Amino acid sequence: MHPLGCCSVCTLESAIYKCPVCYAKYCSVSCYKQHKTVGCDPKDGQNSPKTEPDSALLFDDTADWDFELEDTGADYVPVRKLELLRNSQQLRNLLGNPHLRRYLENINNSNRPDLAMERAMREPLFIEFADECLRTIQDNR
Repeated sequence: MHPLGCCSVCTLESAIYKCPVCYAKYCSVSCYKQHKTVGCDPKDGQNSPKTEPDSALLFDDTADWDFELEDTGADYVPVRKLELLRNSQQLRNLLGNPHLRRYLENINNSNRPDLAMERAMREPLFIEFADECLRTIQDNR
């Protein structure tokens, strides 16, 4: 199961997104849209985000990230390409580095993942990881 747990809308799939208002967890654009039509309460403490560890000071983002998901397909990655990432020994080796894992956790848990990603892309270790991800999916077209 994904680290975020189960989707709070359909309760069938693993959640991979968080609502920027109430931090409810959901699995897809359709669940996000359904959640948005029902509405949410920003004061709902049940789904409040985890506090970030001291190591996250590099990613100190205090404002909530307000975004709209668009089902454009521009950022869609086919499952077979994701499988290539999962099976890449080079990526497994890179992910053995606890510093890289901490960068990824901080991006995932950040209130401003856009800024956290921008900061991470200034770190050689993270750039090496991103380049290897791109190389893995582009080499196997």
